[in-house]
Amino acid sequence: MSIILELAVYLAVGAGYWWWAQNLAFFGLVPNLVFAAALCAAILAGPVKGIAWGFFLGLYADILGTSMFGANALTYTLMAYTVYVVKRHFDLDSPFSQLVAALSLSWFCMLFYRGLGLVFSNPNPMDLRVFLAEPFLNALAVPVMFQIFYRLKRRFGVL
Repeated sequence: MSIILELAVYLAVGAGYWWWAQNLAFFGLVPNLVFAAALCAAILAGPVKGIAWGFFLGLYADILGTSMFGANALTYTLMAYTVYVVKRHFDLDSPFSQLVAALSLSWFCMLFYRGLGLVFSNPNPMDLRVFLAEPFLNALAVPVMFQIFYRLKRRFGVL
């Protein structure tokens, strides 16, 4: 039963991000709900399940994208592993630590993705507006997504 609920949450995150990007974009900027879900899953779940969530959410982001298939999956997998290593030393349950983690990991993921683009595909310039604004939008979305995932974990055993 837990796998069915996790699949439903996965599909809901994907559909929610797609709907938000289509209908609520403000100057072309939206919080990356897929990134927020991968970060929250990495914080709440164990190492294997958190890394698996990061991989599959990154794969969904790759399906939505148009270049370098697999780069988001690799980026989110490494992000989930980094969170697993860091959460042994830091308390990531508080909203402030989630804000800091989301802000720093958003920039890390963007730079890592662009670095992969430089190595494996044609380099394209990074949109400065997205680089400067999206991490702050992600940082605001992560505590909300964390509360949703936390309640799903306590009530239904998801994650």
